[in-house]
Amino acid sequence: MDDTPSLLPRLHLFEFTDQEWFPDALRDLTTDYLHTVSTRLGLFDAAAEVLARGLLATQRPELVDLGSGGRGPLPRLRQLLAEKHGIDARVVLTDKFPNAQAARRARAEGVDYLERSVDALQVPPDLRGMRTIFNALHHFRPDEARAVLADAQARGVPIAAFETVRRTPPALLSMLLVPLLVLLFTPLVRPLTPLRLLLTYVVPVAPLLIFWDGMVSALRTHQPDELRRMTASLAREGYTWEVGEAKAPGKVAISYVLGRPTR
Repeated sequence: MDDTPSLLPRLHLFEFTDQEWFPDALRDLTTDYLHTVSTRLGLFDAAAEVLARGLLATQRPELVDLGSGGRGPLPRLRQLLAEKHGIDARVVLTDKFPNAQAARRARAEGVDYLERSVDALQVPPDLRGMRTIFNALHHFRPDEARAVLADAQARGVPIAAFETVRRTPPALLSMLLVPLLVLLFTPLVRPLTPLRLLLTYVVPVAPLLIFWDGMVSALRTHQPDELRRMTASLAREGYTWEVGEAKAPGKVAISYVLGRPTR
């Protein structure tokens, strides 16, 4: 993995889906779309091997996902863990702003989705499985991201955070394609409601909203060299950290940080 510092400074700009006042109906435009894209394209398939290594460090085959939004990639990854690694993992999805419709669909897929709010900075003690974060660590400023990682270490549970976006000029330029991708993928989103169609093809709220939050996400992303410094500051006996890149055949590489107990 290239650890060359980014030419772009990290900018923690305004992201709509971070805001408590943001209407759930508009938030779901983004989270349901992202779930559809990540699942249909298998963007996080390479995460299965990383998750398997983390789960081997614990006696509890359970994944607790933080910032799940519209379900994210874990329903698909649960199947890959079973098929390729022989791990039958229980999956619990959580979010600070739970998506009620996504929760119902998750349960139909054999995955739990808690309908109570769960803040990644204050994970309740009853959630004791391996923690996962998909395309969401960038929502936290560096000191907050470090606190998210440090809490998992303090609790003695594994944690893995994955990102598909990069803080590079090419990544930012690629965001210009997002409005077109929203138009192409929206027919695959479920449920395909009249409101979603209206706010995508008549009044282009969804394309512009997802474009803006995607651009900001790229500018917020923690680069590998920054994550290495962050995890180096957490180093202690009995727990190990690694920052790397994973790639499944035919897929774009994803970056990750993995922490796991070694005792």
